[in-house]
Amino acid sequence: MSLPTEQEADMRVGALYCACPASLPRANVTDNRLTLAAGFGLAVLAQALVLTVLPEQSRLIAPTVARIGWPFALMLIGAALASFPAAMLVDSFGRRAAFGLGASLGAAGGALAAFAITKGNFFGLCLGAFWLGLAQGFALFYRHIAAQGSAQGSLTVLAGGAVAALLSPLVVALAGSPALTLLAASGLHIAALGLAVRMPHALGHAAAPSQANRLSRGFVVATIAGAFAWFVMSAGMLHGPLTLAVCAAGPAFIGGAMGWHLFSMYGPAAIASWLPGLFPPLPALGVGAVVMIAGASGVYAGASVAGVTLGLLAIGVGWGVMNVSALRLLHDSARPSRTALALHDLCLLGAAAAGALVF
Repeated sequence: MSLPTEQEADMRVGALYCACPASLPRANVTDNRLTLAAGFGLAVLAQALVLTVLPEQSRLIAPTVARIGWPFALMLIGAALASFPAAMLVDSFGRRAAFGLGASLGAAGGALAAFAITKGNFFGLCLGAFWLGLAQGFALFYRHIAAQGSAQGSLTVLAGGAVAALLSPLVVALAGSPALTLLAASGLHIAALGLAVRMPHALGHAAAPSQANRLSRGFVVATIAGAFAWFVMSAGMLHGPLTLAVCAAGPAFIGGAMGWHLFSMYGPAAIASWLPGLFPPLPALGVGAVVMIAGASGVYAGASVAGVTLGLLAIGVGWGVMNVSALRLLHDSARPSRTALALHDLCLLGAAAAGALVF
């Protein structure tokens, strides 16, 4: 590609010129919601596989009972720590680089975790879970990218997670062992990497100062409600599989229960994408909170396999309803800045990590 005439006179050895503009106008970038939904769906399916085996494997190789929750908590801490780097990379280098980096970390984390459980190495499992969490933190930004036009796009992406979650029992059954299940999660992140490199760069634009320096009431309500939902979900998601294992449920059943749990988490978004009127934000937040508390009571009671499974489903439905409402509060008003979105995700994932640690 030839340089403009006025630049030819300034050329010298070592000078660098970019053949493309530093940023692309939004009008020239097409947000393919199906591509974003596919990328998020791969991340959700990988997460479902990890959650199927991580609690039980942590229990088996943890040096003390107090450390059983460490790998799960580190996964959530990794997701929280990825919030701001994901936002900055999307703005500075584009979504191709950001989502590609996140998927690469997930591929490495899944492989390391698989190796760690075959060797009984608790430290390796913790590190692999942390890398998997970093990948999940990047993947959560899919929903914010899709919501640039409206919250409806974000719901479409979350609906992709519901479809992916239904496949987790089949993948767990085909894998046949915890190590192969984690390797399958690693392979899904590799597939997400292949999808990410085909995305447009689509560098982000900074929000207007009036928006970037002001947090709306909707943002505050969405963040507080979302943090509560993620706290309860995380505690139940760690406690549920362990309780099912203690109740003599097999790996295939636990995998199926976690798959349906994740489906119940993202299923409300699929309904809301078609019938948004069913989820008025503030009333839906209240209903979702009540359903989550009821589900958590069933999980922690541990009375039976059926009771724990139904409790996990209730937690998932309540979480889904609350997150649909929180996303609408977050994106239907003034568009928040990338920094505000990263702060929102940090609060949610920090609450999730706290929920795992209090277990």
